Amino acid sequence: MTSGRQESSAEHSWRLALMVFIFAGELSLDINISRAMKIAIVHDLPETIAGDVDTVDIHDGKITKEEKNKRENEAMEKLKEILPQEIGEDIYGLWDEYENAATKEARYVKALDKIECLTQLVEAGYKIYDRPELIAPYADEAVGNFPELLPALKIVKRKLKEEFIKGGFEWKDEYDEM
Repeated sequence: MTSGRQESSAEHSWRLALMVFIFAGELSLDINISRAMKIAIVHDLPETIAGDVDTVDIHDGKITKEEKNKRENEAMEKLKEILPQEIGEDIYGLWDEYENAATKEARYVKALDKIECLTQLVEAGYKIYDRPELIAPYADEAVGNFPELLPALKIVKRKLKEEFIKGGFEWKDEYDEM
């Protein structure tokens, strides 16, 4: 945030869930909104145990993607064990569906998850951008897997570009290619 306060996983998941039903309605998407909402609510649940691993840390080699996945899987296994069996299995299944982008709903939530992160960065402003080269293309792959959200990403990127310009960061032509 512009104040320096970090967004919590709960705030992020709440905003994501809100975006899930708003975008689905506005774009008249043929998806199971109830399932997508559940996925949005549980998608970052392992961070409550394993912690949030920043994309920058993976990019810089401080942690591998495989180690992050292992930690998150162990966290979800732990949660599954302490919850009543049916609930634990349901939550684990929703999270696994998201992680593997196994359904249209999971790909939708995964793409919106990345767009939500960019939205938060636009709101926070350029003063917190320490690795702008990682920010601009952050949502491209996920939105490529759910192209119905491309118009939304273009709007967010337009605003992100404004922040880059304010901060004196280079906006490369490739950032507009999605």
